[in-house]
Amino acid sequence: MGRIRAVTEYDEVEPTCTTVRTIDPVMNHSECKTFVPILTVLVEYGNAPFLWLVDKPDQGGVGPNCCDGTYWDESFPMSEGLWRKFADWAIEFDRTSFYSADFDASDWDWVAFHTRGLQLTRWLKEELGDAYRVVYYKPCEDPNHRINERMEVFADGTLLPLPPFRNHLREPPRFCKHIVSGGQTGADRGALDFAIEHGYTHGGWAPGWRQAEDGPVPLKYQLAELTDGGYRQRTRRNVEDSDGTLIINIGGMEGGTLATQIFAERMAKPYLVVQLDDGVVTDVAVKVLAWLRHHEIETLNVAGPRESKRPGIYRLTGELLQAVDAASRSSDGVVDSKQS
Repeated sequence: MGRIRAVTEYDEVEPTCTTVRTIDPVMNHSECKTFVPILTVLVEYGNAPFLWLVDKPDQGGVGPNCCDGTYWDESFPMSEGLWRKFADWAIEFDRTSFYSADFDASDWDWVAFHTRGLQLTRWLKEELGDAYRVVYYKPCEDPNHRINERMEVFADGTLLPLPPFRNHLREPPRFCKHIVSGGQTGADRGALDFAIEHGYTHGGWAPGWRQAEDGPVPLKYQLAELTDGGYRQRTRRNVEDSDGTLIINIGGMEGGTLATQIFAERMAKPYLVVQLDDGVVTDVAVKVLAWLRHHEIETLNVAGPRESKRPGIYRLTGELLQAVDAASRSSDGVVDSKQS
């Protein structure tokens, strides 16, 4: 995606202007002698709109739409050639029915989509120079949109994360911030699908060629691919790059599931083995939540056997994480019996 300047998600960002007095942490505007208009690249539905303009210091949000994919106009703040590239990109999004029951997300590649969008945004900044600030904003249809959701693009191509507009709103309680897994069938995908469906960001490492027992790991899972490693290297990296590992199992520990435990022990990383031979019960979910809180785990690695070796582990993994999620949302940390 390019170089990202190191700031925290909620850092205040000083705008480009002559004199700075105060900074609005949501809009990143300030009271200054020279206001620089802000163009935001954000795809939406309906005629493929993709560019929005804030041209007043007291204007909220991304401003009104100023450019879509239906036709070219000389008033647009870009060349016709660049508009055509933006239009193709935006129309692809506009024609995708993300909310349809028939939509198959397996082959929708969000990583490639954002790579393309950011390249277009960099070209826009190159054309405009200092006349505008240019921001790239991920659409909410991306399950991982909360990761670097808004980023300002600079002339040298670097990216600066900006505060999300919703940062003044109360986020629902979550038992961790980020869920990672390796993309294999079974427990891995049970965890990733739970994350996508329940508003947790996800990621992790996949083997080279996105290898899994049923073919390449579907593109809807936003995993990084190892360039020169297989299952074992994938397992090690996910343990290494997380704050703790939850191993969900039925039957005996073997193969990659056992290797996960061994890696965690060698690295002295927190891990918890949960046996679900008797299904998901309330006490198990409460135990997992207590472990997560005790170790202050933000990035959670979820591992376990593949579906062919332990049929039903995909479903059980999802059920367990739903129960833990329900416990984290309750005021006393106890799961409703209906959730177990």
